[in-house]
Amino acid sequence: MELNKRFFTFHQQQRPYVILKWAQTKNGMIALLNPPGRGTSDSAHQRLLISNEFTNKLVHQWRSEEAAILVGTNTALLDDPQLTNRYWSGKQPVRLVLDKQLRLPTTLKIFNDDARTIIFNSKKNSEEGNVQYYQLPADADTVPALLKSLYQLNINSVLVEGGSQLLQSFIAAGLWDEARIITNEHLTVEDG
Repeated sequence: MELNKRFFTFHQQQRPYVILKWAQTKNGMIALLNPPGRGTSDSAHQRLLISNEFTNKLVHQWRSEEAAILVGTNTALLDDPQLTNRYWSGKQPVRLVLDKQLRLPTTLKIFNDDARTIIFNSKKNSEEGNVQYYQLPADADTVPALLKSLYQLNINSVLVEGGSQLLQSFIAAGLWDEARIITNEHLTVEDG
């Protein structure tokens, strides 16, 4: 069962096997809220470097073992991640981004040719080079609709790397199978 968990989840539940992944400080922080000069909005986050060279390689190994990797709009905007497994050999995961309003500029690294990218949104269906825009129903519950779409796209596993709002959406929906949490026991950050 353990060896074939992705296969069984995909075929029995008709959705991909979902792994939630985040790095946190000793006191459970994954980002800095309201950093200096970034406004006072709750959505204002600053990247918090929690991991190290070893954990970066480990995460890239995990990426190479899954069909896809998913982040939300804010993570893509603020961190500009490549979402590849460049520190580990193996197949590149499909990069997935939930960007309902298509706010992301195409200058971000997720739009480069390093891997296939699917942008889940509520506005359009199209393909532009290695980027596919996949429209989700506007009135649908996001997480179930996203997982149904991934099933239809034949993506059998997904590593959800954040941000916190997206991770919480999966937890609240109860639609996840495994959580991998990297905790830096030497780092404590006060919020606000």
